[in-house]
Amino acid sequence: MKKNKDETEKAKKYAFRLLSQRPYTEKELQDKLFKKGYTKIIVDTLQKGLKDLNFINDQEFALSYIETKLSEKPKGRYLLIQELQRKGICREVIEQSLNKLLPKKKESFLAMRLAERKIKEIKSLKKVPTKQRIYLYLRSRGFGEEIIEEVIGKINYATTEQQQIK
Repeated sequence: MKKNKDETEKAKKYAFRLLSQRPYTEKELQDKLFKKGYTKIIVDTLQKGLKDLNFINDQEFALSYIETKLSEKPKGRYLLIQELQRKGICREVIEQSLNKLLPKKKESFLAMRLAERKIKEIKSLKKVPTKQRIYLYLRSRGFGEEIIEEVIGKINYATTEQQQIK
């Protein structure tokens, strides 16, 4: 019994040390604890306690993660979904968070900004920007077909080529 209590205390200290460095999802923390060799009973008990104290909260993690990623180098809905699923967050929580922080209008705006930046980058290489290049770039950043088509339709390639000549 004492050994089990000691193991639980060690697991708790380890979890708090991890959480003091950065937020973790429930699954990430669980994986770390299992990797360290703690039993399922200890991990489950510890996770329940941490959830009750709000030290791990997948909803808050998802919101914070999305905000951070959007402010750094914007990504589309699909890439964010993929990244959050890899971190063990359920699809429902991801969708709620994305609907709150990344409505369609905002996603379109971000895609347009990225496309404009990419066009400037392509021009600086003395190449003519093409719809295909912009499409592939936005697709790699996780934007969906509908958003990409909207952005490509708004970009005036003739104007961008004229600006390059001036």
